[in-house]
Amino acid sequence: MNINKNSSHIKIALVMLLTITTIISIGWYIAQAPSRAVASNTSNGQPAPTQEQPVTQAGSQPITQDLQTQALNGITVTVTSAKIIGTGIQIGICYSTPDGGDWYQSPGHLFYGTYEILPDEAEMISEQKADGVNMGKRCENIRYRINDLKSITAPIKFSVLEVFAEPREVPPCDDFQNRLNTSLAARAKGLKVECNENSDGSIRVTLLDKLSSVSQEDAQKTLDDILLGDITGPWAFTINTLNP
Repeated sequence: MNINKNSSHIKIALVMLLTITTIISIGWYIAQAPSRAVASNTSNGQPAPTQEQPVTQAGSQPITQDLQTQALNGITVTVTSAKIIGTGIQIGICYSTPDGGDWYQSPGHLFYGTYEILPDEAEMISEQKADGVNMGKRCENIRYRINDLKSITAPIKFSVLEVFAEPREVPPCDDFQNRLNTSLAARAKGLKVECNENSDGSIRVTLLDKLSSVSQEDAQKTLDDILLGDITGPWAFTINTLNP
């Protein structure tokens, strides 16, 4: 009788042990299932999508793909942006200025497809005057009014026709002397002049001194260029991309 009881106890213990082992195995399988699913997703060549964040450098400025520069007759013009706005097309430009006068630019017509558009307005964005050591720089937005925005197609052709100096509201000789003193060309040639105002408001400039290495003709041409204050282009650009 004692032997039979012991055998029963052993059987019961074995059944309990098998039951516990089965429960542990099921729990282990369930715990492993999510990790296997993740491993399967990353190993089939199609990982879960991630959102890329744009890389931005501190202090950087946005630059369009159509950044273009043209240099002609001592003046450099750069197209910094070109985009469609609510009233048409806006072209951003910067251009160098040869002296500390009040310099402006004349934009040409805008061409695309079969259309020819006149400039509507220009807005100054920034300006740095020439100082006799460095040339000046002026940046503007030029706008072209277009009623049918759907008609706009690339490429577009844009140009700056001329860069010119407007007289400031000061005595004419003061204006000229300021431009002479801040002109890189005049300072490089050591030009010194005497300026006198005529009764009609025009001025008479007499060359007093120059560097010995500079010819009289070269010195006089530089003075004439400053007096004229008009530098012709054109600085022409073909723009292939317009930002919305």
